[in-house]
Amino acid sequence: MVRAGAIARRVIDELEDEGCDTKKGGCDDTIKDLFRGRTLDDYYTEGNDYGLGYYSNNPSSTNRNCLQCTTGRGSGLSFQELRGFHLMTTTTTVAQEPNEGNHYAPSQSLLEGLVSEHMSGMAPLALNECGYPIDFSPLDFASEGGNMVLWDNEKGGEFPWDPRYYGAPITGDFDPEFIMQHATDSASTAGTMATGHKGGVNMMSQTMYEEDVSTLVEDAMFCGKAAGVVSSVPVFHATPGSFIVHTNNRRDGPALQRTFEKVNPTMASGTCASRYQPSEEQKERMRSGTMSSQWTLLEQSDDVKAEASHSFQHTIIDFYDKVKDLDPNKGDHLFVCLGGQYTASQEQNLPYRGVDSTYSNRWCSAGEAILDVDDNPTGIKATTNDTLCNHYSAEEIEHIPHITENVKAALDFLSKDDDGFFLMYEQGDIDWAAHANHMDDLLGTMLDIDDTVKEILSWIDNNGGWSKNALYVTADHDHYVTLLDEFPEKLANLLIDGISHLITPKNNSNVNTWDAAIAGGRHKDDSKSQTEHLNDFSTWSAEDIVNVGHFWGPRGSGGNGWGSHSTRPVPVFHQGDNDCIESFLGAGFQVLGRDVRGTPGKIDQMHLHACMMRNMFDL
Repeated sequence: MVRAGAIARRVIDELEDEGCDTKKGGCDDTIKDLFRGRTLDDYYTEGNDYGLGYYSNNPSSTNRNCLQCTTGRGSGLSFQELRGFHLMTTTTTVAQEPNEGNHYAPSQSLLEGLVSEHMSGMAPLALNECGYPIDFSPLDFASEGGNMVLWDNEKGGEFPWDPRYYGAPITGDFDPEFIMQHATDSASTAGTMATGHKGGVNMMSQTMYEEDVSTLVEDAMFCGKAAGVVSSVPVFHATPGSFIVHTNNRRDGPALQRTFEKVNPTMASGTCASRYQPSEEQKERMRSGTMSSQWTLLEQSDDVKAEASHSFQHTIIDFYDKVKDLDPNKGDHLFVCLGGQYTASQEQNLPYRGVDSTYSNRWCSAGEAILDVDDNPTGIKATTNDTLCNHYSAEEIEHIPHITENVKAALDFLSKDDDGFFLMYEQGDIDWAAHANHMDDLLGTMLDIDDTVKEILSWIDNNGGWSKNALYVTADHDHYVTLLDEFPEKLANLLIDGISHLITPKNNSNVNTWDAAIAGGRHKDDSKSQTEHLNDFSTWSAEDIVNVGHFWGPRGSGGNGWGSHSTRPVPVFHQGDNDCIESFLGAGFQVLGRDVRGTPGKIDQMHLHACMMRNMFDL
């Protein structure tokens, strides 16, 4: 997804340098000649070194034998200019029994049953086949019968850009379906980055025994610093929530709300929708009750525009004007509620801008299962409306601050703390767009994170630089998307013609193919491969794949043949790290006191937590 976003940014910049309007199109057709024959290699040169860009840009490093370290990272997005670049595994656990079809790792701890079946810690120990409590094994689940889902460089490739994902002959033990087995979720992996402990799927900042463990937000505040989260999705959703709540089940609204109040972060900002926000009773206490002496609740309002504007007769105040005097040194806390229940559309993430940045004219992808006489799914039918739609109305967008402004406001507020601060910012709708196989939405979210990291980098430059700050940009998991060689040319032509929404086919369904296939019993049918089963539930045509220059899922599964997470390692871009990540390359880690082996040339999310701790506290 970084690759797609980086190419999109470079194509847009190049078109605008040629005088093209990338919002409306209308460029001279001769501009297409500039992009004719452009391929991925014209924008992205990959490398094969474990250093992946760190050593060549860090003269203080002890390893200077890396010859191709400037490759692999790509360019085009602001965070790709950071000095450090490595790969990180997103290992998770299978504690009891795997899910049907091995789709995601199971939402189970070492307590009996699914985590959704009991409150945190309120279940007996899970037992093995001999009737004894499960003795956690640090070995790989699939290959060794252990309780960890570990990465294998031979089966999945050393690098995400392994050519065998892109059509090269399959050799050795490589298996393009390997990354589709027992994937983690955002709650589990964000919890690992927040706490340095592994939990099961759906668990937020707990051990495998469902014990709460301190997050980086709590650690920072314990030591006198300010700390908080900003997200483009609901505030208590999986990733932001894992830094400010504790629960064994990410969908347990009362637990999210109760533990948020216990953690009491300095700041939280995002959309407020569904169960993933403070309760109405908590909001009322923030407004005028027992929490109001500490908390300021800043809520989206039709009376206040997102940005200050001036007219002949009056000035409309900026959304954040009323909180500019808040100071964490005085004990002030800030909660920002946007979108969701504060809008007529009730959308749960901040507005999708699209690759053309118009916030309009997109496919609202939809689909439904095709059922046999026994109501078993046999396929999926796309039901996307012929009429283009908007995510939010233009009037609603006027009242919703852009994610960049939200992060800027967080930096302004948290940085007032005399002892420093910790901020976790998440562009969570990157994940949401990828689940929908919606490239138009996805590219817009990549432009959002690019713009926002530029603001963060500017703040760092003006506030002590890298001797005083550290920045890590990463993902909590991968999605399975493959760009075809002609993707840059396809995207450029659609922007030139003013129809860039077509980078997502109208035939897109926004229905998870493997979920539907499992419901139809396909995971039990060995007459076809998993890839072949997925193809039966894909709604894109072969022509669609050619027209948009990409597909989701393994090659041969159809254009939208996945829509889920994968176990493939993710990139980590960083600076101000003081060689910490380098020191952990290939290292193992511990889960419940057991030694888990590492992966050559990579770190795990456990190590990223350690490096954030080390740099935040000068350890």
